[in-house]
Amino acid sequence: MSQVLRQAWWAPLAGLLSLALFAFAVVIGVSDGKDDETSDAVVGVLLCLAGGVALAAGLWKRPQARGLGNVLIIVGCLLAAFWFWTVVLPIAAIIVIIGVVSSEVRARPASAQ
Repeated sequence: MSQVLRQAWWAPLAGLLSLALFAFAVVIGVSDGKDDETSDAVVGVLLCLAGGVALAAGLWKRPQARGLGNVLIIVGCLLAAFWFWTVVLPIAAIIVIIGVVSSEVRARPASAQ
């Protein structure tokens, strides 16, 4: 588990973002909504769970399959950025996306000219 969170400077933030999405799903699920908002709550819970699972799976898979892990992390971050009114989730998602992209750019060798 520690290898998963030590793979890059942004990995702990991605782990916290995944946990925040799971917690947000629980909060949405147990909140006292009106009957006409039930379908909205179900969609919100599904979006949060999908984002949290994508982030966690991407962090877990990235050491073995870097490309697949990066894609899963970015998809999870995009689902987290959907909650723009929470302010914290999209900012954390943008930081993680920038970290994934910058670490991938640094990892690729310069092409021979």
